[in-house]
Amino acid sequence: MPAALRCVAFALVAAGGAAGCTADRIAGPKLPDTPVAAKAVATGSNSTCALTADGKVYCWGSNNAGQIGDSTFAPTLVPSAALTTQTFVAIYAGEFTACALDHSGSAWCWGDDPSQPGVPVSYLYSPQRVHAPAAFGSLTVGRKFVCGLDGGGSAWCWGENGHGQLGVGDTAVHASPTQVKGGLHFASLQAGFFSTCGLTTAGAAYCWGDNFFGELGTGDTLAASQPVRVTGGHTYTSLSGGAIHQCGVAVDGSAFCWGTNASGQLGDGTDTTRLTPTPVAGGLKFTLLRSHRANSIFGSTCGLTTGGDVYCWGWNSKGQLGVDPALTTDPCISIQPPGTNNIPGELTFQCSYHPLKVAGVASAVAIDGGMAHNCALTAGAQLLCWGQNTTGELGDGTGVNHTTPVSPVGGLRFP
Repeated sequence: MPAALRCVAFALVAAGGAAGCTADRIAGPKLPDTPVAAKAVATGSNSTCALTADGKVYCWGSNNAGQIGDSTFAPTLVPSAALTTQTFVAIYAGEFTACALDHSGSAWCWGDDPSQPGVPVSYLYSPQRVHAPAAFGSLTVGRKFVCGLDGGGSAWCWGENGHGQLGVGDTAVHASPTQVKGGLHFASLQAGFFSTCGLTTAGAAYCWGDNFFGELGTGDTLAASQPVRVTGGHTYTSLSGGAIHQCGVAVDGSAFCWGTNASGQLGDGTDTTRLTPTPVAGGLKFTLLRSHRANSIFGSTCGLTTGGDVYCWGWNSKGQLGVDPALTTDPCISIQPPGTNNIPGELTFQCSYHPLKVAGVASAVAIDGGMAHNCALTAGAQLLCWGQNTTGELGDGTGVNHTTPVSPVGGLRFP
């Protein structure tokens, strides 16, 4: 990797902010004047990326690790084109990392560099190709680690591995893709913060990595460095990929969640942590679930119903549930700052322990969620985002939080 493409010194970012790697930086192209057709969306913690119909990537929001991919560390309130001539067929995002697949199945990543595990600050600020022993059909991005599925359903992971989140049987770092242990064949993978879950071709859920909050769904809190079966005997059609909680859609469309539940992100009507899959309240039928991606006990989950509606539940500090925080009446656990003497109500945020319908989104076909914002793509050719927008993660050019869905500047749409 050329030295000009990687920043490894924290001082370059901390001291200069957007001026990190100034000597090597090339001005990245911004949003074109004409509307761009979006065919996929992926959210990081405080950023969002979209893939256009012609295979180009645009990202917006926080850029503290280069996750916009436009050769800078400057945040942007509107979509900015990734600095590459490569075209892609799929886009993925994690905490501060984004990755995409090209037509040959090669993975390209930028942001917090998963190929430099164990290095505290190692950033790529434009897409760089990952050298892998196999072509990938899909990827999933965690906190400075990535996993991918090859054409035969075998899983490969690389990056940080202190909790066994790579599933390779150890907790050593792996700078290049290494095959997951167990010989399982997966249909999909979903990375969390320090854990990963996979859905086999038979619909069985397996997870590995950290399990402090029961996010592996095994009925205990024991970490695992290779896949272990999620309890409950359910057959799933998809998994959610939350930071420290997971959810799955069963074959009948019902939703189950497990792991931390401090803000009601499991949607079971309580704030009780669950070590095994627990039904989401309300009896809704889903096709897809997506959970927040940030290392916090506060979190949220959104689901896409069979009718194309979007429901969200959990943490609502920034309106990420699609409703005004003042209208959500379930209290999150109070976090008492030092010296407050446990004053009641200090930093208590409002949550919803059960699913709430997001107004203004109809006929959705895809959803994804960051730390405190969510996005949906509709069948009517519209990209909509809502929630936190302080670093521009909604892409509407305002930097103002929105409790109702807004579209990014530039009219990112389907063809």
